[in-house]
Amino acid sequence: MKFRPSKLAKFLQTIRQPVFFLDGDAVFLFCNRALEEWTGCRAEQLLGQQLRYRASTSRQKHELIAAALAPPPEVFQGQRCRVLLTIDHITSQSRRYADFIPLPISQSPNGVLVLIDESDAAAGVQERPETAERQAATELHQALLSFRRRQVGRFRWDRMIGVSPVMQRVRRLARLAVDSTASVLILGEPGTGKEHLASAIHYGQAGEHSQAGESPGALVPIECRILDQELIASTIYAFRKRFQREESSRRHTLFLKDAEALPGMLYPLIAEFVTASSANQRLIATSSLAPDHWTNHESFPIVLGTITIELPPLRQRKEDIPVLAQMFLEEQNETANRQRGGFTSDALDFLTQYHWRGNIEELEQLVAEAHRQSAATLIAAVDIPVRIRNVLDSAAQVPLDNKPIELEPFLQNIEKELIERALHLADGNKSKAAELLGITRPRLYRRLEFFGLLDSEATDNE
Repeated sequence: MKFRPSKLAKFLQTIRQPVFFLDGDAVFLFCNRALEEWTGCRAEQLLGQQLRYRASTSRQKHELIAAALAPPPEVFQGQRCRVLLTIDHITSQSRRYADFIPLPISQSPNGVLVLIDESDAAAGVQERPETAERQAATELHQALLSFRRRQVGRFRWDRMIGVSPVMQRVRRLARLAVDSTASVLILGEPGTGKEHLASAIHYGQAGEHSQAGESPGALVPIECRILDQELIASTIYAFRKRFQREESSRRHTLFLKDAEALPGMLYPLIAEFVTASSANQRLIATSSLAPDHWTNHESFPIVLGTITIELPPLRQRKEDIPVLAQMFLEEQNETANRQRGGFTSDALDFLTQYHWRGNIEELEQLVAEAHRQSAATLIAAVDIPVRIRNVLDSAAQVPLDNKPIELEPFLQNIEKELIERALHLADGNKSKAAELLGITRPRLYRRLEFFGLLDSEATDNE
């Protein structure tokens, strides 16, 4: 039976199975009422949206739904996929399998028809995907979606991702800082995300304490390593004067970057700021120096770090690298023309074995390079920048025995072997052996005696 578009749309509205269509650019074209009922999102909120394969950081429900419905990148290369989708409702969560079916469209990339099961997937039962690599990539994507869903609302821990015990502790302390007016000191190596955490704490407190419709308080950064003492002091005085009389529930944050570079003459001013500030002002500071530097610092004002949070280097939380890499990959998907679904197991092995001196900032840069380099939907080991692979290859060739070489015995063994070879070539003739070695005959005798090679009973054939 042939349907005109209007009749086909009416027919699809009558079926109980959720259905939607995307064009070749992953733009949402149509959905039926069953999809609206399942997602709790109206069709007009989804129509025209481009469904990028990423875990959204938005707080808008329709944008979170759009991210949850996004097809795997393989679909646009003509591969049919069956994927488990998760939709969050107010008091429950629904998980259903969806079939993403490529639809060839003349002179354009494939469109996509999506058919979603009528009922939720059985708990604990998971269908096998086409490949183990695809399964691993899908699991990382779902883990990232799950984390983002849990964090939507009062906190903005967009990059505070990880299952490692150290990161769980960081998030606990960060939540404590959000609920408190106490000053905060954030410690960590360069590239660990100190500034991002400071921002998350500031805007987390704004979301918790600001009134509806009220903008967040000001976050005023001070570059302690760049600005001179006079300019830092004037900024602190201006901050206090501007906000101390404000009648608002907003909190304003004075943010000291690289606090270890703060001139010692300003420590009393910082202490006064913290103790005399009103309830709508707080201090957050960051430093790349180790905790013992601060605890042993004679002039250190204790009030600077009432709450101290140590961000671990990436090499100490390697179990978090796969999901962090997936997060950076999906952030690239947000703006790139071509979408990537994840990493092959070999590529993830490279990432977890690398030392990461630049921490998560270096990982982010590397994933961006690999995203541009890759020609497939999964980033492979060959897409990892050559400089990273060379470092790992060199490390793999380092001998396991790292005992120091004792130079004198080493050289003596070489000398003994050369003398023995010369004697063999000279058929025992010591004069000829000395000539081959480029030394005098008396010197050869002395070395033969030293190495215990001189046979007193042998005659020398000269």
